[in-house]
Amino acid sequence: MSKKRALFIKKSDTNSKFILNDLDILNEHYLTTLKNVKISNNLFIFAILLKEFFYLLFNIWKYRIVYIWFADYHSFFPILFCRLLGIKSVISAGGYESTYIPEINTGVYVGRTLPQRIRMFCVKFSLNNCSVILTVDETLIENVNDYIYSDIPGKKPLQDGIKHFIPSLKSKIKPLYLGFDPGIFRRNENIKKEYSVVTAGLIVNDNEYRRKGIDLLIEAAKIMPDVRFIFIGLNDEYIDYFQKLNLKNAVLNKKVEYDELISEYSKAKVFAQISMFEGMPSAICEAMLCECIPVGSNVNGIPKVIGNCGYIVKNRNVNEIVQKLYEALNSPEELGIEARKHIISNFSLEKRKDLLLKTLEEI
Repeated sequence: MSKKRALFIKKSDTNSKFILNDLDILNEHYLTTLKNVKISNNLFIFAILLKEFFYLLFNIWKYRIVYIWFADYHSFFPILFCRLLGIKSVISAGGYESTYIPEINTGVYVGRTLPQRIRMFCVKFSLNNCSVILTVDETLIENVNDYIYSDIPGKKPLQDGIKHFIPSLKSKIKPLYLGFDPGIFRRNENIKKEYSVVTAGLIVNDNEYRRKGIDLLIEAAKIMPDVRFIFIGLNDEYIDYFQKLNLKNAVLNKKVEYDELISEYSKAKVFAQISMFEGMPSAICEAMLCECIPVGSNVNGIPKVIGNCGYIVKNRNVNEIVQKLYEALNSPEELGIEARKHIISNFSLEKRKDLLLKTLEEI
């Protein structure tokens, strides 16, 4: 029996391993076409969407299912065509579809400029009209973020989640955790663990710098001169900024290839993820597979990922972060081994594959 045809749509600049994993899964069971869409946050987006419209106009009829990573500009026309033609559609939501943090201009519900308002419309339409939404964590459905304003006395917690922004959501929605390959992410046994803290994430603007908690880790590094801090994923601007701080215990890196990333994870005893908001952060899972002891903020999927194999920062406070980092650094290395086992048991790639294919069969 011939395979059904699937269309896999993603942003052209999002090539994270967890997205490509889903592409590989679909390729095994469907005749899958990959469509990359370049996203722009200015008025040039109209030309991009017009190009996508004509591609879909002449090709959408070929496919039995359309699978889209993230709801954004690029999901609007595919979902519209699927809705009109009765084609099944899936949106995997990673986080930005679920929040709005005004202080750092983060999330898809900003709506200050015309392109932002168009983006918000595209997101809401897409989420409300697809066959099913798959979120990487339950908290992306409905959530109260107690961490983000914990340093501001009297300020109410942040409410977010897709159902908070779209109360009358029509689409079916359910969590489906990311999956990770322990054969790829594993500690290099020839590298000895060091008394160091590593963090990784693409830091390309001030919003991401603050959302990822890099500002707080810098303050922690100042208080912990005996500890080596490795920052991975900085752009040129932040490399220059960090160098001016003249922190003797900070090692600065741009985006690195996976081989080098795994070497850094193999070397560091602790991985830190002190974010204001996350879906299910892949970096901390990959680091735990390399036997890093995790320290993470009490937001979204982070506590679930860490489990009993690390330390949770409950308040957005530098002193508490320093305390948790020292506790992790002074823990036995066996806790890192338990961290690897925890990810393998709960967030394996095989488990995601089975549940994703089951979902596709159901719709």
